[in-house]
Amino acid sequence: MHIDVTLYPSELKRVDQKGKTIVVVDVLRGSSTIIHALAHGCKEIYPVPDVKTAWQKRKALNLTITHNQKNKYVLIGGERNGFKVKGFDLGNSPQEYTAEKIAGKILVFTTTNCTNTLKLCKNPTEVLICAFLNANAVSKYLASKKRDIIFALSGRNDTYSTEDMICAGMVINEISKSCKVLLSDTAISAKIIYKYYKGHILKGLLDSFHGQYLKKIGMEDDIILCAKAGKFDIIPRYSNGLISLY
Repeated sequence: MHIDVTLYPSELKRVDQKGKTIVVVDVLRGSSTIIHALAHGCKEIYPVPDVKTAWQKRKALNLTITHNQKNKYVLIGGERNGFKVKGFDLGNSPQEYTAEKIAGKILVFTTTNCTNTLKLCKNPTEVLICAFLNANAVSKYLASKKRDIIFALSGRNDTYSTEDMICAGMVINEISKSCKVLLSDTAISAKIIYKYYKGHILKGLLDSFHGQYLKKIGMEDDIILCAKAGKFDIIPRYSNGLISLY
């Protein structure tokens, strides 16, 4: 089993994705929010790359739905620079995605980094969404499949993010316990940085550049939630422009 790590979205263009599992990681906060939404009953999520497309997608979905509260059935969520987009129903704080708000609903979702990573997943065997919240479930699944893996880190504005690297390293470390693996240099680095923060995941998130930024704008509670490894036993999958549990 060969395991590679791409450090930011544009790096996905350099790798051969065919026949591999891509694991998209955006700990702070895109993938954490996706996991939280689906764990609390969200029906399905349509990730889109920008705000304009988000509004267009919501309008298109409403045209196909026969429901007496269309705008409350198809929600629109996401952020730019960490803040909820003006006019959106929800932002990118996983805490917002409660069962009361999201259960049974469709979500159109756009973020600065995570949704752009997803659009660069072109022809892999499958695409999984991972964060600390479901890292244990993802580790077990990947070990059982024994397929070559690419951890696609979302980073921040197409640069490297420490928190995503720690998360990838955690999963790689678990897979390595039961499978024979061949690690790329970036995968080795992820494993090393995870071991440095092992037992201190929250510290790793707070040490990261984006963690410091979120704390500065008053979102430290989100960081604390995103550090809860193994909170959910679910694995969101992305296929044909849609994220769901199956």
